[in-house]
Amino acid sequence: MSNKKIYKGLNKRRKFNFRKFITIGLCMALIVGYTYKKIKLDNVFKNINISKSLSSIVDKLYFWQEPGFEIFNLASTSTQKEDKSSLKTTDTANKENNSKDNSSTNTQVAVVEGKDVYLIQVGSFDNDKDLNKMTSKLNEKKIPNSTVKIDGVNKVQAYISFNENDIRNQLDNTKKIVDDAFLTKLEIPVLSLEYTDEYSYIKDISDNLNALLQSYEEESSYLNENKSDLDSDKYKKILSQREKILDKLESEVNKIDYKELDVFKTNLLSYTSQVRDNISNYGNEIETSKSYKYEALLISSIQMYYEFINKIKTA
Repeated sequence: MSNKKIYKGLNKRRKFNFRKFITIGLCMALIVGYTYKKIKLDNVFKNINISKSLSSIVDKLYFWQEPGFEIFNLASTSTQKEDKSSLKTTDTANKENNSKDNSSTNTQVAVVEGKDVYLIQVGSFDNDKDLNKMTSKLNEKKIPNSTVKIDGVNKVQAYISFNENDIRNQLDNTKKIVDDAFLTKLEIPVLSLEYTDEYSYIKDISDNLNALLQSYEEESSYLNENKSDLDSDKYKKILSQREKILDKLESEVNKIDYKELDVFKTNLLSYTSQVRDNISNYGNEIETSKSYKYEALLISSIQMYYEFINKIKTA
């Protein structure tokens, strides 16, 4: 074999591969770029707490609540959803409040329970003539009744109980007098009051409102179980305890001394005054023959409470 054949083509220049050059170049660029970015970002964020930075940004987007201002939350007893309306202040006021002792800025929530009350609706009226005609008819038949305004319409309601079956038992007899009467439910909303330690009497107001609702429920149960044989002493005891609740409630409400709760204070004191008037109408002696009148007064007191809560909701 000759040397010519062994070394044939050794000195030929190889063809340039353009695709391979581009691929290698891109890979090198990616490696260099990633390395630079990694080193650069590590140095930049080495001493930064990202979560704190985000929190600081969010803090600047909101106005926080000034301690001592209350939040009134109202919710249907069936849905338990809260309609939150709050009184808020500026960052400047917030900074001033932050300088106070922590014990005075811890917020708590006092809850006045919602109630479902059952009645028989005998009519809806938009004029006094028809309204008075219906109430006179019911009074003549000794059917306990009272009127409440709902959505701008006067609704005459009869009988009352926190137990639906008690009212169903009265429905047939009522239909004999008003054939289109039907069972209805008055949903008294939950009331939530947010307060700080400085205004701790808000909790006492809440407790006394709960006690007042329990007093109504106690009277309703007693009436429905003993309509034909009322015990004067037992009944007067229920009313006496209610007056004590009103005394305590009014005492706490009168401690409210800032204008943001003027509407709440005024309406609540107006309501307690009306309840006292109703109690005075029971008379000194309880008589079984007047049980329908006592139940009518109870209906009135509960309807007025319902109206009070809704005034606060729309204020």
